[in-house]
Amino acid sequence: MRQKRYQTYQDTELMREGTGEHAELLEPLQDYIQKTWPDDIVRVVRTPERYGLIKAKLYGAEAAIGDVLVFLDAHCEAGKGWLEPLLADIEEERTRVICPIIGQINDETLEYSFRKSLVSGGFSWSMHFYWESVPDRDKALQKSLAHSYRSPTMAGGLFAVDREFFFQIGAYDPDMEIWGGENLDLSFRTWMCHGSLLIHPCSLVGHISRSTNPYGFPDKTRDYHGINSKRVAEVWMDDFKRYYYFFKPNLLTKDVGDLTERRAIRKREKCHSFEWYLDNVYPEKFKLDAGVVAFGGVRNPAFNYCFDVLNQGEKSNSPLGIYPCQPTMASMNQIFSLTPEGQIRRERTCLAYKYLTGGNFVHMDRACNKTDPEQLWMYNKDTGEIRHAKTGLCVDCRRLKPEGYVLASICDQNKTQKWEWTNYYGNT
Repeated sequence: MRQKRYQTYQDTELMREGTGEHAELLEPLQDYIQKTWPDDIVRVVRTPERYGLIKAKLYGAEAAIGDVLVFLDAHCEAGKGWLEPLLADIEEERTRVICPIIGQINDETLEYSFRKSLVSGGFSWSMHFYWESVPDRDKALQKSLAHSYRSPTMAGGLFAVDREFFFQIGAYDPDMEIWGGENLDLSFRTWMCHGSLLIHPCSLVGHISRSTNPYGFPDKTRDYHGINSKRVAEVWMDDFKRYYYFFKPNLLTKDVGDLTERRAIRKREKCHSFEWYLDNVYPEKFKLDAGVVAFGGVRNPAFNYCFDVLNQGEKSNSPLGIYPCQPTMASMNQIFSLTPEGQIRRERTCLAYKYLTGGNFVHMDRACNKTDPEQLWMYNKDTGEIRHAKTGLCVDCRRLKPEGYVLASICDQNKTQKWEWTNYYGNT
């Protein structure tokens, strides 16, 4: 807190939210603040009980009196001049939500490091945030290397926003609990409700990602992230919410509370559709079943084995496995798309073949590239063959047991090389 204060303007108000659950956050903290900042520039605002991250941030935002709100996680260290670029962008356009470049601080050594290349925020259909390379389209829109650039989503812990605009588009959802989903909720609303979400390369803030969670949750059996994310999906994602339920079918009928007020915000602000968001803000986002040749499970009918990532998710360079076929859409481990270009892919990874020492395994490659010959396949619905375009080899489950890895073999029309898709639409 002391370091952040020294790097800000003299008329900036700093607030620290908390319940005072720990003794050092009660009188010792209050005494320290009064001695260090006798001008009352720093205030401690305490919630009457533990609110959780989302409600605590909203509590602090409502108590703040400044024109701009800056949210920073407690485990951060701001660099010199970190605040000016954020405020300058908002002064130029009040509907901008601005994030700093987030560096990594090692939680054991406190070593400080930044990525060498610019990244922007993405999201998975399971409603988790991730970093990815800035697409050329957004690089072209950046005025200079010293100007902010677009990001479809934010990490959530570090950003600045015009206070009036923040509350105009719905602030934080007061019915979300504890943690999770609030960053994507605010990201979608910012873009869809006529704002923009940017990252400024001249604002640097370090962040400690802790290896263990220092606190527990009120109900250890409750899926807070999943329930919060369903509130987001139901209000903002329109028909695309079906992708979320592919990953969270158990929440399809889950009651997540009244959404009337959240939907009223969208109507009042005349916000765009989620399709508009995908088309104009995040066209790189892959739509699992839209404009594809085939979608669903990839099954070998002779043995009832299906392609399966074996709980590796979107991990790059993981061999593709097989496993007994599950009921339709019951396991996202077995869901794949066949694109018109010939890619067999998941949300972020594409099936590729390259001979590796130790076997002719096919694997999932993170860097999906429509022109990469290693990632292009030809599917013949009549013969059931999936043939690698570059080598002419066929996908094969010969002599494999469940949880074995799929091979690429010389095509010989063996029953182990015949595959069928749950949904085959043909070339579009």
